[in-house]
Order: sequence, then C-alpha cells, then structure tokens
Amino acid sequence: MRELKNINGGYGKKQVLFDINTIMHENEITSIIGPNGCGKSTLLEISSGLMKPYEGVVVADGVNIHEMNAKDRAKKISVLSQQKNPGALTVRALVYHGRFPYLGYPRKYRDEDRKIVDEAMRTAGIYDLAEESLSELSGGQQQKAYIAMLLAQNTDIVFLDEPVTFLDINYQLELMEIIKELKNNGKTVIMVIHDINLAMSYSDKIIAMKNGRIVFDGKPTKMCESNVLESIFGIKANYSYENKQYFFTRIGSEL
Repeated sequence: MRELKNINGGYGKKQVLFDINTIMHENEITSIIGPNGCGKSTLLEISSGLMKPYEGVVVADGVNIHEMNAKDRAKKISVLSQQKNPGALTVRALVYHGRFPYLGYPRKYRDEDRKIVDEAMRTAGIYDLAEESLSELSGGQQQKAYIAMLLAQNTDIVFLDEPVTFLDINYQLELMEIIKELKNNGKTVIMVIHDINLAMSYSDKIIAMKNGRIVFDGKPTKMCESNVLESIFGIKANYSYENKQYFFTRIGSEL
C-alpha cells in the first residue's frame, strides 16, 4: 500500500498540488486523469520519489520513500516518464538499463540478467527488434521497448506517465494489455492517462484532478454515477459498457 499524506508540492515558488491525500492499493491499476496543467504528472513524480513535496509524506510499506537511497528505491519502483531520449541505443541495450539497480560497478551482466532481459523483450513483443536502433523504430515500437526495460527492472510498483499518448489505436490497446498483464502478475501500476475510455476500462481506481486538487478518488463505476467529467472537463457525457470496455460520448455541443 502506498499512502500520500497531506502533500503540497510544486516547482520553486509555483505551487501545483494542494492538500493531496490518497491511498494507492497493491496489485491494482490506478489511473490519474484531469485536464492539462492540473498537476497529474507532478503527483506522479512525487508519488514515485522523483520529486520531493513541499510538505507531507509518501509512505510505502511503512517507509517514507523520499528517505530511501536512489538504488534501493529503484529496486522497488520503476518509472516511465514522458521525456525520453533514445539516441543510438539498440533495443537490447535499453532493456539492459532495467538491470542497473541490481549491478555493481563496473557493471557485469550475469546469466540471470540476460535471461530476464530476453524474457522482458518477449513479453513486450519486441524481441525480434532487439538489435535495432531505437531511433529507427516507430513511436509504438519505442514505447514497447521502454516497457520492456521496466519489465527487466522487475519492481513491485510501476509508474507510467501517459504511456499511450500519440500512439495509434492498435499500439494503445497492445500496451494497455501489457499493462493489465503487469497487474495480473502481481504488480501495482499507477499511471497518468488522457484517454478516459481506456482509464475507465483498465483501471481499478480513478483519481481525477482539477487545479492541483483531487476531486474524485474511487472506483470507475462510481465515477460514471457522478458528474466528475462535467466538473473537471466542462462536458456532459453518456457512457456505455460493452465487451468489458467503457465508452463515453459527449452530449450536445455546449462546453
């Protein structure tokens, strides 16, 4: 269980988050939604330990994560941010980065590391491209390579910042199925996502934000019963549930 208590945070003098309190449960997918600039990514960064809050604590298994050293934290928590610079790395070389927290210096890969890396690439559906340069891959293929890196890191908790943004629908669904499989294998997944339909269909819990505050925190079905979408996005919508997927459709033309 990961608990955020009385979190206030931001960048320099610009406060972005206000009085955040929530619990993210083990072996669940928690999605953070909300309009641009509402503090979603900042909440993800603080929750994962990449950024310290002004006030408050993030506690996981009774430990304040911001008091852990970086290497120990990287054995428990993996993070895929929006900012990536693939450079000239091959897919295999990138995925090996996921093993860095478990290695000394100079780094010497063991047979165990090689097996984990190969299995991660197979699970992510990227093994056939192992020797290809990341810069030569499509956006969807690159994202699958980064997911493989997280799989190789093999942490209990996985943070993803907009993992399917700018991908076509085929890659979006492929990646969401991989994310669901992470949960099925006992991982806890916390992600920022813009697609409401995907968030509702794949999540156990939704955190909806507006202006740096949490305005909804609960099950997807409960959000459907509330006016959350109207209050944070300014739209009225109907929803349907077909083939285990939610579909929201906007009502009328007024925002």
